[in-house]
Amino acid sequence: MNLLVEHFMACRTPADFYRLQILTECDATPNDIASLSRYRTMLPPEVSAWSENIRAMMLMQAKTVQPFRRELISRNVALYTTRKEPDAPRDLLLAFCGLADRLQVPVPVVLQHLDGSRFDVLLLRDPSKRIYLQGVPDYAPDLGLVAERIRRDIDLAGYRSVRSIGTSGGGWASFTVGAMLGAERAVSMSGKPPGPTFHLVRMWEKRGYSLNDQHADFAIFERLYNSIPVRSTRLLAFFGAGHQPDRDGAEAFEELVGAVGIGFRGVDDHNLMFQILKRQLLATFFDRYLTGDLDEVVPPPGERLLDFSSLEPPAARPDPGTAGQQALNA
Repeated sequence: MNLLVEHFMACRTPADFYRLQILTECDATPNDIASLSRYRTMLPPEVSAWSENIRAMMLMQAKTVQPFRRELISRNVALYTTRKEPDAPRDLLLAFCGLADRLQVPVPVVLQHLDGSRFDVLLLRDPSKRIYLQGVPDYAPDLGLVAERIRRDIDLAGYRSVRSIGTSGGGWASFTVGAMLGAERAVSMSGKPPGPTFHLVRMWEKRGYSLNDQHADFAIFERLYNSIPVRSTRLLAFFGAGHQPDRDGAEAFEELVGAVGIGFRGVDDHNLMFQILKRQLLATFFDRYLTGDLDEVVPPPGERLLDFSSLEPPAARPDPGTAGQQALNA
């Protein structure tokens, strides 16, 4: 029996179940969720319903469970890999969680939509809710030292390339550490520089967390980024076109570090990753923007507000020529 199943069976109160559900959404592998599904008749109904919902999100596009396993490096840093022995060259994906310690959607859902034969995923989070202004707790006290620690812990030379993604408060961390490690590309999903992020997360102080703005160094992003001697990483800042705070954040990234802001129409909230997921396009989004040829997929200036149809395969889109001819014949 999977250890996670045993942990759920050992829970005694609703609070126990809730805490374990939150941890599972932040840490679990796709196989963990599949195991919960296999033993669902032995679990409380609310746990079975929750796990089946996660499983349904996982299997929206890929039906074969990705066999990632989790290797803990530090309390807030873990490597997810399917590698069992030396195989074909892989890419390393750095993944910086947002304030909820996940990637806008549960971690196993994101892993399931990645190609496990191509990517190892190094997941980092800041449970202090200080949006990485003080690095990653129990790992390194600022993002410059986070990059140095990754170099020591991970054989970067053994990877074909490094890529990076960060959601919400992890967006600027993705850009900073990705560029420091010479990533081929770095992605921000609904992210902002630290200053604007801080002013939007006062609600976290009501939950018992505090950034303590008297000591917060909001200029650290520009300072760290500008200290990188060679900056070749291509920076992509994605946002929901109808959500003004995230649109402002992408524009700030464009101004500060030359990122390319790309918005998706029809999204008027912060959770862009979920909006892509529910349209069954998350694997397609990753294939295009994490692995695709950026010269081909990044739209030119002036055309950087996209419809979700841009992520659909050509066969699923209407032929503009045919549609135009039909209109003329009508």
